[in-house]
Amino acid sequence: MFSFIKAIQNLLSELKKKKGLWFTILTLLSISGISLSMYLLTSMTSNISQEVYANMSVTYKNNLDYKFEDKQKELRSIILGLKVNDTFKNNLENKQAIDLVIDTYNKTLVSAGLDSISLTYYSTVNQTNQYRNIINSVINRKISIFGIEVLSDGPNVVYIEPIISGESVVGVVEIKESLISIKKDFERNKQSIFVFLMQEKMMANLSIDAKNGRYRPVVDDLRVEEQKYDGSFFANVIEDGLDGFKELKDKGYIVNKEYFKTYKEILDVNGVTIGYALIGEQVQGNGGFVNIVDKMTKSVTMIALGLVISILLFMF
Repeated sequence: MFSFIKAIQNLLSELKKKKGLWFTILTLLSISGISLSMYLLTSMTSNISQEVYANMSVTYKNNLDYKFEDKQKELRSIILGLKVNDTFKNNLENKQAIDLVIDTYNKTLVSAGLDSISLTYYSTVNQTNQYRNIINSVINRKISIFGIEVLSDGPNVVYIEPIISGESVVGVVEIKESLISIKKDFERNKQSIFVFLMQEKMMANLSIDAKNGRYRPVVDDLRVEEQKYDGSFFANVIEDGLDGFKELKDKGYIVNKEYFKTYKEILDVNGVTIGYALIGEQVQGNGGFVNIVDKMTKSVTMIALGLVISILLFMF
């Protein structure tokens, strides 16, 4: 071992006598060390960034779930208020009296600025009209149902509750609110953006007035009601094209020069996929987390690189 160390020392001594060769070797070693360090630092910071993006994707989806939970509580509380109304609960088999109460409630909601919310009562007493499947399901199963449904006026958040007298369902109360309400709630955080892309098959549920000239193709079989959502955001989805949308679905998120985007598959009250909620934010802006992550990783990389260069210079 001693002879090997001695041989190394002799080699270094000889190299130092040849200053040109010695300088070239030091330069190559320094460049190699810096290049290797840059590669390792870039890989490390890139992995950290990807992990942050993945965590933010989960956070966005959880926040959206919380918004739906809050909406369910809000709509349910309105129905609970209706159920304790004396005129309502004392006239459950009197459709005309019930309709008058429902009409009064709807007018009150409008006057309170909640015009996107409306109540409907479906009586099972002397029923003459055929109700849609989800109403019949609530009647037969005697359970409440909450979720999203594409109705004639567009996608709505609906809460449907049976009204039970004794052992029988005498009617069903439905309260609905436009899905735009979720967008408004979600975008109270100024950084956040919400867009609902609806599958083309659901266009058949819309009335002529609700769909004519209002929806435009985005990607694949998905459409957006363009007047109600952020045009730049869904235009960016169009720009990314089908490949970009597949990457979004595969990774769970996507980041480009303009936006961070993640998504949540949207099922209706029947458990059928009807589209996707795209949620995200702009990359630019001091408050944007993508911009913050980018600045932090660049700062860490530059500091670490400076330390590496200093150590290499000190060694030689």
